[in-house]
Order: sequence, then structure tokens, then C-alpha cells
Amino acid sequence: MTTGTDVRQPAHAYLGHPRDAVRETFERAFFAVELERLLAEAPGGRVLDLGCADGLVRELGGARVKEYLGVDLHPPADESQGTFLAHDLGEGLGPVGGKPFDLYFASFGVASHLAPHELVRLCRELAEHARPGSLVALEALGLFSLEWPALWETAPGPARMLPYRLSAETWVHPWAPSELEAIFADAGITTLRGVDRSIQAGPKVGEGRYWPGLPPVRASLNDLLAGTDEGVGAVEALRALEAPLPPLPAHPAAGMHHALLARRQELVRAERGLSPQRLARAVWALEPGTGGGFGHGLLAVGRVGRRPSGRSAVG
Repeated sequence: MTTGTDVRQPAHAYLGHPRDAVRETFERAFFAVELERLLAEAPGGRVLDLGCADGLVRELGGARVKEYLGVDLHPPADESQGTFLAHDLGEGLGPVGGKPFDLYFASFGVASHLAPHELVRLCRELAEHARPGSLVALEALGLFSLEWPALWETAPGPARMLPYRLSAETWVHPWAPSELEAIFADAGITTLRGVDRSIQAGPKVGEGRYWPGLPPVRASLNDLLAGTDEGVGAVEALRALEAPLPPLPAHPAAGMHHALLARRQELVRAERGLSPQRLARAVWALEPGTGGGFGHGLLAVGRVGRRPSGRSAVG
């Protein structure tokens, strides 16, 4: 991408893009676990859901969420499950009121749908709005995901942005953990941890659009979750789970991805007798508890401390 490319997100791209079985089964469960931990660490139950889509965070939080505001380009029309605000986060935090939240949360890679300068501004505004001790948990796309090895050595900024298909084409910017930590620090947010999501089965693995030759692991897990247990479908699903990776750049991330593949191959060979759904769950259970930016999602968690000052290194 060139510096002059218009990276404003088309609003219609976020309407009605499909949810697959991996998302509804495994990724939903991932966010349920993380949200439970975050709400325990940020008592009070007042939550701002950034890029809320259909209000999944409100649903997963249940009674632990005492007050909820969801912000999105296209928030739900039905407010029976919470209060929603139509707003573009690329323009900043927006009119969310003056009362601080206990948890500022963004799921499903929302942070990467902002240009770098927009993310820097949003984090500063979050820290200004929050009280000392509030938690900020923003998920970006992981830079070292298997989906885009061509970006592993690319500096943050315009050269790292890439077109990404939802219901329509958007632009996204993957991030490394150290870069998100720098943005947090600039805003006065102390990083507590990073958590990777969907390392072996990101939505773009196997598409061939960003890196050719990757086996379609996510499509195979979807097939298994649907109950594929015989015929061509079963054979293809198992073949994809055991297939080798294509050549990858000489980068430490390659070693992590190859090691995960080796564990998956060993599991599939040893557990061929499992039902399709149980095999899918066993494969997903191999996901390592890392925070190095190796997954499709990288959840950066920090706590607000001092008031922001200075400038970000990527701002």
C-alpha cells in the first residue's frame, strides 16, 4: 500500500459478514474465558465494548456486567440487552459520557481496523476517560500470524496495512506485542499481558491470498464440527490437519508455527478414532498459551495509571 491510499473503512463491510463454526464454538469460548478473568481483575462491572457488533461481550458477561455501553459503526437496534452507540472509532472514543468504565474491551481484532495514528489517539482518549486502575483490553491482529509471513519484517505504518475481506474489502494493520506495549505506555497504560488467539486456524489461513500453500486448517475444523466423519470430506479434513507448511521466512515465528504443526500431526495420527467433533476440540486444545503475536488475534491487556503525556514511537 502507498502512503496516499485511502484507508477509511467502508461502513457496509461490517454488515452481516459470516460467522463460522470455529468462531461460534472456539473463539466465542476464548472470549468468555478472557472476559471472566478481566471482570474479576476490574471489579465494578461497568464495561465499554469497543466495536461491539452484536453485543457478544454483554451476552458473555451476564450478571457480572452491571453497566454496559457498546460502540459500533452498526450497533444492534434492539437495546433490551444493553445500551448502544453508533460511532466510528477511527474518529476517537466518541460521546460515551463522562463516567469512567472499569473495563474498556475490544474483541475480534478491532484495534487493527484502525490506522496506527487512530489507534494511538484512541488509547490516549481511553486513558484520559478512565480512572486509575481501569483495565484496557484491546485485540489486534497478530503480526506474526501464519496468515501473513510477508509482513513479519515490515515496520509499522502504511507498508504494513493490507486489504482484508469481510462483507466487503477493508484495510487492517497487524501489530507486534512490543508495539502495542509502546502505544499503551505512551497513553499511560501499563501492559499486564498479551494473549494470542487462533494461532493455527486464523480465518485467512489456507486462502492463499497472503501466503500460498498454507493448509486450510480452519475449513477442516469447520467440517469436523459439522460432523464430517466419512467419505471424501473426512479424508480431506484429516489431510489438511496433517499437511506440511510451505516454506516460511527465516524468522523466529516460523519455528513456533512448525512446532505447533508437529504437535497437531502427532495428535491426529494418535487419535483418528475420535468422533469428528471430539477431534476438532482436541486439535483446538493444542493452541499454546502464548502472547507473542503469533495468532490471528492478539489481546493486549493493560491497567491505566498516570495521565498520558509525550508521543508514541509509532504515532
